[in-house]
Order: sequence, then C-alpha cells, then structure tokens
Amino acid sequence: MSSSDDRRRPRVAGQRRRHGRPSGEPPAPATTPAPEPETADPVETVEPDEDAGRRGRLPAGAATPLTLLVLALVALALVLTVSLRDPGDRERDARAATAAARTSLEQLLSYSWKTLDAQAQRNAGLLTGSFRTEYATTMAGAIAPVAEKQKVTVQARSYEAGVMGQTPDTVTVQVFLNQAKTAEGEEQPSVDQNRVIATMRKVDGRWLVERLSAY
Repeated sequence: MSSSDDRRRPRVAGQRRRHGRPSGEPPAPATTPAPEPETADPVETVEPDEDAGRRGRLPAGAATPLTLLVLALVALALVLTVSLRDPGDRERDARAATAAARTSLEQLLSYSWKTLDAQAQRNAGLLTGSFRTEYATTMAGAIAPVAEKQKVTVQARSYEAGVMGQTPDTVTVQVFLNQAKTAEGEEQPSVDQNRVIATMRKVDGRWLVERLSAY
C-alpha cells in the first residue's frame, strides 16, 4: 500500500503516529536517562568564637585580687597549722622560750671590762643565725673599746616578760630589765631601764636568740 493510503487511514485515539522507517529495521533501543550526580551537603562555615577567647583570659585587674587571695590562703593555712597543734605543746613552748629569753638576755647584756673576750665567746652559744655575727661585731667594735677605756661593768636583771607572738618554731618575747652600770670613779651604779624584744627560735631542742630589738 502506498504512503498516500497511510495518510488517509483514520487514526485511532491513543495510537501514536508511525514515522516512516524502512521495513525490517529494528526499533531503536530505549535509552535510560543518566542519573544526576549526587551533590555533597553544603559545608557549614563556623565563624570563630571571639567570646571563647575572651572567656579564657582573665579580665584586666584580676591578677592583683588573685594574688591577695593566694596570700590570704597561705596565711590561713599557717594559722590553722598553729591552732591545730596541741594547746599543751604551745603552752610548754611559750614557757620554755620565755624562760630562755630572760636568762639569755641577762647574760648577753651583762659584761665586765676585764673579761670581754671570754664573755663574747661564751655568749655565742646563746645565739643563732646572722645575729651571732652581728653580736660579735657590736661587742668588738662598739662596746669593748668604751668598756675597757672607762673600766665599765654592767649587770642586767630581768623583772618581767611576756609572749607577743608564736609560730611552731619561734616565740617572740618582750622582756623588761634593768642594767646597773658602774665605771671607774663612780661611787654608785647608774640604772637604766630597758625593754627588749627577743625572737627565740627552737634549734635542736634549745631556744636560741635569733633577733633582738631594744626600745
């Protein structure tokens, strides 16, 4: 049948129109559309947290209060260390240090122009730390020349003492004493009243003079 007959043939609803194709030619294979490439999820950009940096730094002026807090904690620890000790031990230390301060000061502040060198050597056993050197220097440089020239003799006597402060190893004692001084040509001794503060340190079971202050 000619192609003109095909054009005149009525079309059935739903029937696709056939295009001219040589007879015997196989239909073109159906093509499957290629799948669209998968796209990666968008990467979320994280902005730097400026507040985090500020939170990691101490605000200006915070170092001084922090230092004061550390010092306060150290002081509190020292107070607790002292307060937690046996009250009986503290009392015994206070009594022993006070007694040692009275006898040591009477010996240290008494001297005779005749026996200055021997006294200085003996008194060194009552002292500790740098005060031992300071005492020897004072005796040799300031007291001995005047005492030998004027033939001075001094006798010290304590009459009152009390504890001013205490730590596990030291006791600060205030001692009131009189020094009676005689010199060549004087018929009656002159008496000086002195107040001395002695810091006593416990060394190998003995209370030694670590520092002296006179008022």
